Amino acid sequence: MTLKRKKSGFKVGPYDVTIDSTIDNASRLHDYGFDRATWHRGVRMMQRYGSDNALELMDDRADRALARSDIATCQKWRELMAVIHAIENDEPQPIDRIH
Repeated sequence: MTLKRKKSGFKVGPYDVTIDSTIDNASRLHDYGFDRATWHRGVRMMQRYGSDNALELMDDRADRALARSDIATCQKWRELMAVIHAIENDEPQPIDRIH
């Protein structure tokens, strides 16, 4: 984790205010362990098909991948399903940025 300092100064009425902040570069978003590309693919699927149709389509494709013993592809489809569920049901916490 990389920390950096940011110093901000401004004048409020007769007062000079200086804020010295320490900022880390870690994301405050819930990513649930999915990479950025998975999030973007999930959003594109939702935009193209709507969330309900996208979930049905992904579930069907994941089942077909599992039936042919293609575990990696099945996992990718299930991750996309989890992304859609997270987008629809995630509740931001007080320290979270909104995604």
